[in-house]
Amino acid sequence: FSSIISGEAELEELLLAVKWDQRKHWKNDGVRDGAPGGHGRLHLGYPMHISNNSSLESAEKSMIKHSKRKMSPDEAYQYKVILAKIYFHNGKFDRCKEMISSLPDEMNESSELSPAYTKHMFLALMVMRGIILEMDDDLTRAHDTYDKALAAFRDSLGSQSDIVVPRNLGAGNTGTSSKEELVNWPEEALYRRALLSLSLGDNVNGLVELASYLHHLDNVAPPTFRALRRIRANSLYMLTMRTSLKDGAYISPEVKLDIIQGHRRQIALLKTIYGFPRADETHKEVLEEADSAYSDWMLIHAYSRMESLCLLELLYETASLTYNSPRVLRYLMHTLIRFGDYHEARLALSTYLVLVERQMAGVKKIISAAISDGSDYSNANGADSESLENILESVISGAQLYLTHLSEPHECLSLIHFANDLIDDVESKDPNHAVVPEVSQDIKARLALWKGAVHGRLAQKSREPKNRADHHSAALHLLHYAVEQSPRSYDAHYQLALELAIGARDVTAATVAAKLAVMLDPKRLEAWHVLALLSTSRKDFAKAYQICETALRQS
Repeated sequence: FSSIISGEAELEELLLAVKWDQRKHWKNDGVRDGAPGGHGRLHLGYPMHISNNSSLESAEKSMIKHSKRKMSPDEAYQYKVILAKIYFHNGKFDRCKEMISSLPDEMNESSELSPAYTKHMFLALMVMRGIILEMDDDLTRAHDTYDKALAAFRDSLGSQSDIVVPRNLGAGNTGTSSKEELVNWPEEALYRRALLSLSLGDNVNGLVELASYLHHLDNVAPPTFRALRRIRANSLYMLTMRTSLKDGAYISPEVKLDIIQGHRRQIALLKTIYGFPRADETHKEVLEEADSAYSDWMLIHAYSRMESLCLLELLYETASLTYNSPRVLRYLMHTLIRFGDYHEARLALSTYLVLVERQMAGVKKIISAAISDGSDYSNANGADSESLENILESVISGAQLYLTHLSEPHECLSLIHFANDLIDDVESKDPNHAVVPEVSQDIKARLALWKGAVHGRLAQKSREPKNRADHHSAALHLLHYAVEQSPRSYDAHYQLALELAIGARDVTAATVAAKLAVMLDPKRLEAWHVLALLSTSRKDFAKAYQICETALRQS
């Protein structure tokens, strides 16, 4: 017994000394196989093994010598499991399968071995058996094997016990440490069970099992333990959650909280792997998390002040891991505007524009090269380049920020001129839109809308009659164009109503425009306010009061 234990101790010491590349080993985990014959199965890497290792060959020979001894049933069980582990780690899976084929799949509670050691041996046996079933493409039995092993293991420990105990987690270890243990049998069982459920199309149980895996490791292990694998698992969990949500369906506070906590977990894990980037380095997974977090907040309508603050914290974390990413700055600007921190939003926009101008400085050369050799403009500046559409959408949001929240019409006008010049510059180089997609009429209409709104504000501020008339004429022309191109735009009708009321003093036309605005979005109060003021200008105070009551009910 003691010599078998010594042999196992030598094996464990040998395995802990093995250096391996976690990033390379698990890079495809959780990716669905779309190849012919793949049946949509999730890629699930097998544990790292070290084939043709001389030390493992020596350990195998030393262990086989014990087979000549007379052993008790418990010693024979122990011997077979340990030898199977040697075969398993040495990549000799046929021999491993043969060795464990005769062993029971029930835990022996009356074993003469210590209870804790018996549980560990049983779980290792069942995980090896499950992985071999996976290799034989018997996924259902493999899943059931992991499930049965975990149920027996948890029952023997107690429902509230920690079943995963990480090893070899020194203070210097990071999420990509090459010295982390090759296999942690309980962790392996939890992880593989969940991904097999999803591979088999059982998203309901798969989500529950994946949540069990993630929450358990949150409670018992630091983020550095199995960081890469947990990042893959968490991404898959968030994706499965996202696809299960129906558009327009009620999203419970519990689901919202689960999604928010999932993104917090992802950032904590990413921070163990990525640090401050080099000048030529783009952390693609961090950018993907920024994309995912921002889109999820929109999906679940997490617009409360606390929820927006939570998103801001996540985006600032991603900003520290990407350094001046225009994409992250774009998300920051939009979120800061929603949060109401307009000063910080302005700073984010200013930095974004500097980066975008730097990127767009080479657009002429890039377009010329792309047209000549057929390359794709969207990736010409790297993984973190901004599309023309995203730049223009950000400019529109920035224009609204300057005009509506910061009362800086000249800055707003300058921003719109930048956008229009950019459109003209790109379209002059690529008139047939062979490289850069054509700018939509909706974007051009919204640029005209805010340019018209700016001219309206400048007309109100101007003290020169001619300037005031010129601004008013430009405002009406641009706002009418915006309404024609986007007849379902609330802002276009509202800004037109405002200009007709204040600039033209045309109460009838302003009333029509304001009514169209409230029909498009009755929850917004600005157009209702204009309608009420127009009624008071006609001395119809009862109508104005009625409008105010209706507005409060609708909002």
